[in-house]
Amino acid sequence: MFRRRWSGLPAEPKFAPNLKELGYFINEEDEVRYFHDPDFYFKYFSTKNMRYNDCQRFAFNQAVSQIIDSRLEAEGLKEVLLPLGVASKDERHVKIRLSEDLSSKSRVVIIFGQSCQDFGILAQRVASGPGGLNKGSMVNMVKALKQQKSSATDHAAPGIILANPGHLWWWPEGKKGLSESARHQIPGSSLVHLGWRDDPARNSIPENADPTEHIKYIFEKVVPQFVNDQAKIDVIALGDMSDEVEQYLDNDDVWAKIGHKLSALVVLGGFYDMREAGCQGFKKFMDQRGRAYIMNQDPLDTLIAGPDGGSRAVTGYVGYGCPTYSVGPDAFTMELVLVEAGSAVLKWLQEVALDKDYINERVHIFFPEEEEDDGGWRGWDKDDDESKGSKEIEQKDHEEAKRVQVRVQKDVQPSKMDDCEGIDEELAKEIAKRQKMANDNADSEEETEDRF
Repeated sequence: MFRRRWSGLPAEPKFAPNLKELGYFINEEDEVRYFHDPDFYFKYFSTKNMRYNDCQRFAFNQAVSQIIDSRLEAEGLKEVLLPLGVASKDERHVKIRLSEDLSSKSRVVIIFGQSCQDFGILAQRVASGPGGLNKGSMVNMVKALKQQKSSATDHAAPGIILANPGHLWWWPEGKKGLSESARHQIPGSSLVHLGWRDDPARNSIPENADPTEHIKYIFEKVVPQFVNDQAKIDVIALGDMSDEVEQYLDNDDVWAKIGHKLSALVVLGGFYDMREAGCQGFKKFMDQRGRAYIMNQDPLDTLIAGPDGGSRAVTGYVGYGCPTYSVGPDAFTMELVLVEAGSAVLKWLQEVALDKDYINERVHIFFPEEEEDDGGWRGWDKDDDESKGSKEIEQKDHEEAKRVQVRVQKDVQPSKMDDCEGIDEELAKEIAKRQKMANDNADSEEETEDRF
């Protein structure tokens, strides 16, 4: 009878979390490239064994995270371990970073990234691919915030708190927190072991076991400890953390403690339905000083819906209780949202910070009336090809006119298309030109019919 000993299982590959040892370098464009062929970025499929590839990816991501973390430290963000008072790094903890002089700041910006990302990372596909390390991480966001003013009377840069909802699974052997995806890639007993069992007593972090607890700890323990009572707080929440932040604030008791400190809230890619929110104070705040960004094909910062949403579902979910804007066509996945919309988000936050009486403009979105469908085939009422072409041109012009007629107005609905604000003049001229051509064709057809 044959038996296989544990020692006979294939050994797990070992990779050092160092770009140079892994065969990569950072070029002059701040992009990670493959040493043996600089035209390539990270190479995942080095073998046909997925576990082997995952082990290499884990080491690569750890190396990238270390570089990002060192750059954040160089920008003046110090390391703080949660829960506060943890004796050493050997104990279960989660790391966050905040400005060294945070207590002296009159304005503080708290950023909650996605819970599936490593600390400081916005998009791995950008940080380790086209775009570069700074663009795909919080580094560029921090650099931009350091160029802003705290208020109209305080020209000092705002303070920054980078939360860490992604590293809430404690890895005892590595003495660090990991994301849910990374924890399945840590070194195992052999190449064929399935993974690690989750043991809350061993792997959870006290008072920060999940994103919900982490948010509560940031607002109720970190903010009182490091932020002065007179400071105003701006909050940026991305992806699933948008819903978590809004759910936390949508509570009368929480709002009574936190609400007066908040100056602005930006949610990106969330789905929290403010129409069903129970805290009236929070609903009013979102209506006046909140802003939402959603994935949409319209250009960046295009207004999609007002606080009340829209009567038609042409833009998807829009019940955010605040003005809703597009993140642009390039943000085709959630991790790219803040990468693409970061400049627009920070621009708006600066506008709010410089105006203590800021209130969102009253906006309404109006859609053109839909024509009833008679069930007929448009453009087929005449048999000749010229008539068909004319009808098709008219139909295309009508559809284009309907598209540009969707306008943003501040108080009253426009009575006609000419009164619409912000209409594209070139597009309007093109529509008028096509309409004139269609009318001329129709007149020539009538003259021909009268002649015969």
